[in-house]
Amino acid sequence: MALYMSEEQVRALCSKTGQKIPGLKPKAPPITPTSLPAPNRKDRRNKYNNVKTEVDGEIADSKHEAECYKAFQLQVKGGLYRAVLFQVPFLLPGGVVYKADFVTLNNDGTYTVFDAKSDATRKDKAYRIKNRQMKNCLNIEIREI
Repeated sequence: MALYMSEEQVRALCSKTGQKIPGLKPKAPPITPTSLPAPNRKDRRNKYNNVKTEVDGEIADSKHEAECYKAFQLQVKGGLYRAVLFQVPFLLPGGVVYKADFVTLNNDGTYTVFDAKSDATRKDKAYRIKNRQMKNCLNIEIREI
C-alpha cells in the first residue's frame, strides 16, 4: 500500500520529527514584480548597434538617421524642398504599418519617401516585404539613403 503526501505535508512531518529528507528542495519565496531586478536600459543593446540621437527635439533611431535629418533641414532652407516630415506612418494591407524615416514635400507638390538604411538593415526581411508592399499596393517607391 502506497502513501501519498503533498510537499507541504512532508514538510510538516519533517518539522515535527526534526528529520531532513534528502533531495527535498527548500520552498522558494514567490516571485513578485518588486523582487525582480529592475532592467538597466544601458544593458540593452539594439539589434544593429545603433545609438538613438536627438535632433531638433526629435529622436532619431540612429546617428545616420540624425545626420540625414540635418541634411534635409538644410535642403529645405536652401529651397530644394518645401518641407521634410519625420517618421511618417503608411498603412499597408493587412493592418501593417510602415514608418518611413523621411517624407519630403517637393516644390512641384509631389512627395518622396526616404529611408535611412545601412547595408545590414537593407537586407532585413521585414523591411524588404514592406518595401515591396509600398511599391505594389500604394505605388510608392522608397529611396534608400
